[in-house]
Amino acid sequence: MLGTVKNLGQGQEPRGADFIYGHKNDPTVWNAGKCITGEATEKELKPDHDLGISTKLNCTNTVRRSEDQHRSFGVPTIRTDVPFKVWRSVADYTNYGDEPEAVDLMYPATAQELGITEADFQKMRTREEIRTLFEKIGHSFKAGKFIAVYNRAKEISDSKDDSTTVRAFLQSMNSFRGLD
Repeated sequence: MLGTVKNLGQGQEPRGADFIYGHKNDPTVWNAGKCITGEATEKELKPDHDLGISTKLNCTNTVRRSEDQHRSFGVPTIRTDVPFKVWRSVADYTNYGDEPEAVDLMYPATAQELGITEADFQKMRTREEIRTLFEKIGHSFKAGKFIAVYNRAKEISDSKDDSTTVRAFLQSMNSFRGLD
């Protein structure tokens, strides 16, 4: 028994070298792959017959006044009519329109785990701020190259004053890669 797996009393017989664990793929069974790809029928792709119509008893979307003919009923999903709260409770489930998209949750930004958001990359910064930031992460520039890269970054970000974004500076650095 020493050095072997503990027998949990499930009575497994010794298996041959050609034994494969798992379940055989059955194309007739609905599986995860079909959930992702869909494989819906033409009828399933058509909109429901009661789409946009209230099916609740005594609650219809009929209007009493002619000026309400094109009125939207209900409450919007993203609440722009409610004032935004800076400090929210964990139990506040109201969507104020500041929540990330599904793609951002599935594929977060590279520096997201460091607390750096895309807004930090898009913030306009002065020449000195950009130089200091990039020197702190290990980039050193000769005076002429920094000026050329910075001026190109200002063009990319379409800056009217002497400022640019970190994202534009990174793009500019890539275009000057290989030059001294």
